[in-house]
Amino acid sequence: MDVSEARSEQAHLPLGELGSALVADALDTLGHREQCLGPDIRPLTLDQKLLGRAFTVSSVPATDPNPQQPYQGLLAALDELPAGSIFVFDTGRSDAAGVWGELITTACIADQVAGALTDGLIRDVTRLIEYGFPVFSRGATPYDSKGRVDVVAHNVPVRIDGVLINSGDVIVGDADGVCVIPAELEADVRRLVAEKQASEGEFRQAVRNGMRVSDAFRKFGIL
Repeated sequence: MDVSEARSEQAHLPLGELGSALVADALDTLGHREQCLGPDIRPLTLDQKLLGRAFTVSSVPATDPNPQQPYQGLLAALDELPAGSIFVFDTGRSDAAGVWGELITTACIADQVAGALTDGLIRDVTRLIEYGFPVFSRGATPYDSKGRVDVVAHNVPVRIDGVLINSGDVIVGDADGVCVIPAELEADVRRLVAEKQASEGEFRQAVRNGMRVSDAFRKFGIL
């Protein structure tokens, strides 16, 4: 399968609607209680959401402040980035540079990428907000990544805030935070989310109709 075929396949994966809170609850039920990233990794605006399969990128601090061929690892990763995916940029929580910006975003929008996630910093924030492209990060800095952060691998396992992320895992992000669903647990998570959504609807209706919250909890088992 070539790159264009892979992008087309990724773009049409039926992910549906998932929210981070219900996903976290489902993962808790499955015994995976530490699948959410740190609370300081936030969307640019509270209405932004991430939902897609991870495309992972690993980076290290740069050793050459004036590289002759900058961005080589990043460019290689972007060339293979499938449509519908989430660009997951592991920096080891680096504050050295903005690893995501306006020009990369422009390319990703053209390639129908679903969003970007980093434990590092970004830049060009005003433009990114104007574009409406979902980007989750710890903050912003004017510094460029050239000579500060080097991408050394992509499509490899990465670990952010103790959470292992493999390419193909499902990333769910919203105003509450970011959860990572291991690919092998996706079907179980979806089933549990659907079950809890139904129970929550019944709970809401019951308390609106006058049932005491303690009685509703005993009946439906959720709160």
